[in-house]
Formats: sequence, structure tokens, C-alpha cells
Amino acid sequence: MNLPRFGAPRAAAVAVLTAAALLVTGCSSDDGSSGDGSSAAKAASGPWTFKDDLGKTVKLDHRPRRIAGLNDVLVSFMNYGVEPVASFGYSSITQDKRFAGLDTKGVTPVGTTYGAINLEKLAAAKPDLIVTNVYPTDAKGTIDKTQPSYGFKNLEQQKQVEQIAPVVSLYMGGDGAKVIARTTALATAVGAKKAVVAAAKKKFDSAKQALAEAGGNTEAKVTVLYADADGVSVARPADDPALRLYRDIGVPMTVPKPKGYYWGNYSWENAGKIGGDLLLLSQDGYQTADLKKQPTFAEAPALTSGQVHTWESSGMDYVSQAAYMKRLAGWLTKAKAVTK
Repeated sequence: MNLPRFGAPRAAAVAVLTAAALLVTGCSSDDGSSGDGSSAAKAASGPWTFKDDLGKTVKLDHRPRRIAGLNDVLVSFMNYGVEPVASFGYSSITQDKRFAGLDTKGVTPVGTTYGAINLEKLAAAKPDLIVTNVYPTDAKGTIDKTQPSYGFKNLEQQKQVEQIAPVVSLYMGGDGAKVIARTTALATAVGAKKAVVAAAKKKFDSAKQALAEAGGNTEAKVTVLYADADGVSVARPADDPALRLYRDIGVPMTVPKPKGYYWGNYSWENAGKIGGDLLLLSQDGYQTADLKKQPTFAEAPALTSGQVHTWESSGMDYVSQAAYMKRLAGWLTKAKAVTK
């Protein structure tokens, strides 16, 4: 199933994270602080086991050193110091804005369009492990097991990829804090150092507090949307892990009136009913200048007051989320309630 990342209105989007257990044996992350370095060496050379969120257990005779996978997951790994060897996704890792500031020279793009993976290039990268996400099809957390994990064109392609290296799938949805912890657990299992993760968590906690204060001291409500020629899709905060995290922290957020999982879809004729004082506009699709050209939306108070900012599909890790939460806190601090 082609499940576009946040920003594509026809997405069957993200939902509830399961409580699938993390089983890691003989591969616990090492912070490199041992006197002779033998602890890290043993962790890398000993048997490695991980149970993913589909209940599949991957067993290797050593901790995976060469990681390939979906850009959405790899950005989190790189933020924690784990260097992948190959990537695939909606665009090339070299063009993905989420990797700004990260050194991607050693990463080979093997897929720059959803579902289009060059299997020969992927095999040539010699990955030990391939990481990706999996998405439920509704708010109940239903998983369609007749469909592949995210990033793969179909089950046949996924099976071909699994012949190159085992695939680990992580749920994206539900409680955002749990999603971040789960992503971090896998990154740690493949080699992220505890000291790096701890430092990132400290910044995350600080940003979380700042966002909570900003959210608690504003009357402005946030609306998250994607727009294109077909209309406007407003995200349902409960169905996206990052948005749910912000909502749980205390950010006032609007909920779209049209029924539907993840999205509330508005035609341009009804776009004036959307509401919200501060708009988070997907970096994909129409941008501010395009919205101002739409007669039914051009006079939206949030738009005319300039309270429009970018919504990014930030990685579900402490580094990415701390950076975005800090920006969101700043926007909220300056925002005013402009919609009646």
C-alpha cells in the first residue's frame, strides 16, 4: 500500500503504536566508555536479536553495522550518530530537507520515488539490516497484512528486498512519545551511543517544557494542513504521532469537522470553514502564495495576519523533535487569536 508521508492528502495516514516488545540480546548499545573498548567490540560481534512491531524477530550473528532503509527512519539514526549505507523514500536523501546539516556523502540513494527501489544498487551497498515503518489503515490500529511495509511498491518487491537483508518495521502513530522511544531503542540497538542519546533527550525535555509554557499561555489555535488543486486536507491531531505529542503537551489544536481517518478533507468551496489562528502548512503542495490566490481562503484571518509556518515531517527522534518544538514554541509565543 502506498501510504504517503504527511502532506499528501490521499494518504491513509498514521495511527496507533502497538506495545510490541523490544527484544534485544547480545547487542545492547555501548557508550564507548569502557577502558579497553572491549565492551563495544563484544556488542558488535555477538549475536543480535530484535523483534519488530509486526511481531517478526530478526536474528543476526552480530550487531548490524551496515544499515539501509527509509529516509524517515534514517534521519533519526543519523541524528544519533548511526551512519547508514543506503536510502530510499519519496526523494533523494540529498534533496530531503530533513537531512540539512547531516553528512550524507556516504549514503547511496537507491530509491528517490515511492516504491521505486533499485535492487541492484541496494544489494551492492551490502546492508546487514533494512529499516522502515508500517502504518495502520484506521484509528483502531488495523494493519492490512496483505500490503507491504511503508516504502515498498508491493509485497513482491518487499520479498525481493528481504532476500538482500532482513527488514525491521516500526509503527508510526499513536502516542508520539512512545514512537520516539521506540525509534530511539532501535537506533541504540544498532549502535547509537548512550551519551549521544542522553544529550539529545535533555534538549528534547527542555524544548518540551518551552512548548508546554507557550501552549498554556496562548489563545491561538493551531491548524495543520496540506493544500493542492483538489482542496485542503486538515490533519486530525490524534492520528499523527508528532501532532498528538504537541497536543498532549498542551498546544491548542483544531480538529477538522469532516469525518475521516487522519484527514478532514475540504473542497475549495468550503475552505473558508477551516478556522484556526496559526497555520502549519505542509512543505509539500501549495504554499502561502498559492493559498492567497484562492478566493475562498485568501481572507482567512491566519493567512492575512501572516501566522503561517512550515509543517515538516520531522523525524521521530529527540533531536528532530526538539528542534521543531523549539520553533513551534516561538511561533506560539508571538501568535494571536485572530479567528472569531
